[in-house]
Amino acid sequence: MKAMSWQRALRFLAWHAAVLSFMCISACGGGGGGGGFAGTGVNVLFIAPTGLQFERDVVVYQLGHPIDPNRPASGGGLIVRYGISPTLPDGLQIDAATGVISGTPRVISASTVYTVTGTNFAGSTTTAVQISVRTNAVPPANLGFDNQDAVYTVDQAIPPNHPTLEGGDVSAFAVQPALPEGLGIDPASGVISGTPRRVAARVSFTVTASNGAGSTHAVLAIEVRDLPVVAPISLSYQQSAAIYAAGRAVEPNHPHSTGGPITTFAVAPPLPQGLSIDASSGVIAGSPQVTQPETSYTVTGSNVAGAVSTTLTILVATPGTWTSTLPMGGARTNHTASLLPNGDVLVAGGYDDHATLNSVQRYGSGTGLWAATGSMADARFFHTATLMQDGRVLVSGGEYAGGYRSSAEIYDPATDTWTSTGSLNTARSGHTATLLPNGKILVTGGFNGAYLATAELYDPTTGQWTATASMGAARSVHTANLLPDGRVMVAGGFGGTSLSSAELYDPATGQWTMTGAMSTPRLTHTATALPDGRVLIAGGFAGGSLAAAEIYDPATGQWTPTAAMLNSRTAHTAMLLLTGKVLVAGGYDNTGTLATSERYDSATGQWTTTGTMHAARYFQTATLLRSGNALVTGGHDDVGSLSTTEVQAP
Repeated sequence: MKAMSWQRALRFLAWHAAVLSFMCISACGGGGGGGGFAGTGVNVLFIAPTGLQFERDVVVYQLGHPIDPNRPASGGGLIVRYGISPTLPDGLQIDAATGVISGTPRVISASTVYTVTGTNFAGSTTTAVQISVRTNAVPPANLGFDNQDAVYTVDQAIPPNHPTLEGGDVSAFAVQPALPEGLGIDPASGVISGTPRRVAARVSFTVTASNGAGSTHAVLAIEVRDLPVVAPISLSYQQSAAIYAAGRAVEPNHPHSTGGPITTFAVAPPLPQGLSIDASSGVIAGSPQVTQPETSYTVTGSNVAGAVSTTLTILVATPGTWTSTLPMGGARTNHTASLLPNGDVLVAGGYDDHATLNSVQRYGSGTGLWAATGSMADARFFHTATLMQDGRVLVSGGEYAGGYRSSAEIYDPATDTWTSTGSLNTARSGHTATLLPNGKILVTGGFNGAYLATAELYDPTTGQWTATASMGAARSVHTANLLPDGRVMVAGGFGGTSLSSAELYDPATGQWTMTGAMSTPRLTHTATALPDGRVLIAGGFAGGSLAAAEIYDPATGQWTPTAAMLNSRTAHTAMLLLTGKVLVAGGYDNTGTLATSERYDSATGQWTTTGTMHAARYFQTATLLRSGNALVTGGHDDVGSLSTTEVQAP
């Protein structure tokens, strides 16, 4: 027999060492990750893993601060190796053997989806983790639990009750009052587990997740009964109507239930190829591989006492295509859209060709349904809406048939109500509003019969506005971007003529300084902060619609031309996708309203065509959903304002 090369021999020995090592782990019932097969005589190395998920699917880390290790869990066979794509932000790493993400982030990073793959000798499973790194700490938000209203049985170990939340990394979990005897909460992960030791009446428990920037709360109801075991009462999913892109890892879809703990989950018909359901946790995860129309699936959760079912729908689209979704309750243009902490979208105000609107709609990102919510006190369009650090939304200014607004009001998602707050010092429309790292909001420019250079600050702790230094140039329908160092750059706009100038506001001094001017004057353009901290300006209007694009570098204060868009457009939308690319959609050119969309890749400096929307539109809104999909709402076409909405799965 021909002798092995030394390279082949080493690979052969390494493979057998791995097999023997993990067979030992399996036989001993250890190893984590795959779990569930110890003592069954089944070799977990030769069963494909399923249902990979992490303790935190969506998390914001603080620059320079060690993160709470983010640990994976999965079903099926034991995972022997983990990989991640793209590379994590500098300072963070994934342990190839355990899958734990840890470290101290050393660079600012825009929100990005990372695909984690867990493999063994029989197959693999994937999941998506969404990570961003910011200069300042962000409080955690929207805490929930898999089982919000639980009925447990004495001396029966409970299925671990996992928390779900968004926002900043959590430093500690706590619960008040103390949980029933035998149950406990992990202060690091927030998981509630254990075996209840005695009967306990139904009591509400407040769980708090906190970090240095703030906290979020969830109220759980727990009851402990004597035998027999209680059947589950209800079952639902975070996303009951999901739109996925083929080949892209999905955000894990977590179940929520009430009543007795669910011990086994099953789904029929089988999920799309590449997706799987974890039989013990019910989490649906993976990467769908083949496109398919919207299909209904029945998920059943059961224990020894009974079962409960729910229905969800899944559509798998070709990446980059647009899917029509249910329309809003009414047509509107020049409105605002805000992504709420729980992933819903708040659409407020605007104009419907007949009147200015004070009506508000809320889009359920998990259901795809629209619902009317409390109306604003004042009808307005060309206003601003800003998500504050506490999860509420500040709406300010705008105009209506009788003039210009100085009023401001706040939407509270927790109560679904609006409350008036302090009025702007100057009525304005077509202005910008930027959330600063210190929690204040900077409003700049606008128009109220005259073009404005004034700026003012809103303090959410006092509810009042304070004038700050004026810009060097009066401008309206301009753009404003928060830079990585905390300064704000405004660019372009109209002040009696189209502007190419740009200037910087420094919150530390309250002063403005001029910076490099754009090569092209423009208004109603878009400005998108790129993952590396630069800003992409695209399109706009200056005697006609523009295709020209350029990039601002805060390090040099200068602009550099980049490839022009494939279509000239103004009054369009632009958003940074979780892939780091920029999606531009709609607007109008010199011939009419556009339905086309295109994507900019900062790595290549080039634009590529992506799907065409079902409706041409301009002055619409575009919102990046937590799932990574893009939601477009309303706007105006060549005939009138629109109520239609659509989603692109990039």
